[in-house]
This record gives sequence, structure tokens and C-alpha cells, in this order.
Amino acid sequence: MEFSAPRVGLRTLKTGLCVMVIIIAFHFLHRPPFVACLAAVFAMRESWENTLHYSKIRLMSNSVGGSLALVYFIIRQEGHNAPWVSMVVLPILVVITIVVLDSINYNNGVIGGLAALLMISLTIPLGATIDYVFERIVDTFIGVLIAIAINAPGAPRDVEKADD
Repeated sequence: MEFSAPRVGLRTLKTGLCVMVIIIAFHFLHRPPFVACLAAVFAMRESWENTLHYSKIRLMSNSVGGSLALVYFIIRQEGHNAPWVSMVVLPILVVITIVVLDSINYNNGVIGGLAALLMISLTIPLGATIDYVFERIVDTFIGVLIAIAINAPGAPRDVEKADD
């Protein structure tokens, strides 16, 4: 294994700034920053165009994963928070997430969609209302939007090659 000198580039600093902005904002909103921070980290890329591209994927995959987390919440509530719900229903929802994202050609969003589904579903506190699920879905959008806003200034642009 070969080690190189540590590199702290603009993308690294902007990623840290995203996390800081989200933690500060969510502190004042009295909301957990976990989901928004992860969404921002997933969305932040090396160029403006890639950030927009992956943000679109992230938003679509979060919509699918978040919607299925909502389905999970409703089934869990109807099942009186029984342990079998997570043991049986969540694996089925994992499969559905993959199939849906694959069928709409968002294969790059499968991991993000599953992350949203599982992060939201597995962190729902007992006694939570449906608002908890909606707030976590909104948190993913907030994280992605903050990544876009922070990456815009000074982000390298993809350069199209001129025809020879």
C-alpha cells in the first residue's frame, strides 16, 4: 500500500461547508441533520454539471425511497409496530425500490434510494407521526439544494471539446 500526501481541495472544503451549514440550520430548526447531511455529501461532486446530474438522480431516488418509507410507516402503524413488519416488509420494499428505479432508468440512484428508504424507515421512533417521515423526505431535498448552492460558486465547469 502506497500513501500520498493528504490533499484538501475545493470539493473537500465545500463538502465540509455543506455539512456545517446544515448542522447549524437544523440546530435552529430543532431537527436532526443526519439525513440532510448525507444527501448533501452524496450530491456534492467535482464539477457543477456533475453536481446537477447527481442531484437530479439523488432527488429522484430519494423520492422513490422516501415514498416507500412512507408506505412502510403506514404498514408499521397498522401492524401495531410489530417486529415482523421490518423483518418482512422492509426487504420487500428494498426489492421494489430497486425494480422501480431500474424500470425508470435510474440505476445510478439505487444506492441512494435504498439509503433513503432504510435511513428513514429504520430511524422512525416509536410514537412518531407521519410528519416524521415527511420531514425526513424534505430533509433530503434540503441537503441536495444546499450542495447545489454551495458548489455553484467557483465550481469547475465541464468543458466541451471543440471539433477539430
